[in-house]
Amino acid sequence: MKLRLSILIFIFLLTPLTVLLAQDDEPPGWDNQSYLGNKLSWGKDKWKFSGELQTRLESNFQKLDNWYLEFVSNYLISEKFEIVPDLRFTVKPTKIEFRPGLGVLYKKINPTFQFVNQVKWQIDLPTEGDIGNAMREVMFFNYHINDKVITTLVTGFIYRWWPTWNGFQYIRVGPGVAYVFDDKHILNFSYFVGVENDTKNWLWAGIPMLQLVINISKKDKYTYTPAYYFDF
Repeated sequence: MKLRLSILIFIFLLTPLTVLLAQDDEPPGWDNQSYLGNKLSWGKDKWKFSGELQTRLESNFQKLDNWYLEFVSNYLISEKFEIVPDLRFTVKPTKIEFRPGLGVLYKKINPTFQFVNQVKWQIDLPTEGDIGNAMREVMFFNYHINDKVITTLVTGFIYRWWPTWNGFQYIRVGPGVAYVFDDKHILNFSYFVGVENDTKNWLWAGIPMLQLVINISKKDKYTYTPAYYFDF
């Protein structure tokens, strides 16, 4: 238990330090953003599926950044690995974007603790502008306090390469908590602190995320325990 706590603290402190060392000398601005999502999930045996509608606000919650619909399928290869193809349809103020992706999850699970490492590639196909690729690396550390409460710590980054620019675009870290009402309903709340690279400056943001997950499966019988994680 002490080793796990030490790892969590190390990751939590290391990510903001990396950001500070990477940013320009000019101090970045701060923005308050938010993610609000509703997700349906279902599945059986080695397959798990989900569909989510999420809205993202920026500029101190006063401006729509985007809203999207996303379909995700998880194939549970084994106790430790899942393959995760997905497809997102995003509406932004200036364009519409399709984003297929393919990820791999590594998970280590015991009755109280779950570690999930997500590595994912995606391609952004906008109606206007450049087609771009991205790779994300996200780690989730989940601790089950009891049958109703799950705490989590998330840290990760997104690296993009476009015809006109390559680099780290997002680096974020934050704690969260999930409340399990019953087998069908889970409410996730997290708060991320991070920076966004707009190709010229690093911009700080605080991001509360609220997500309701509704499981519509009649029976949740999977061959292996699915990884607990959410969209970063």
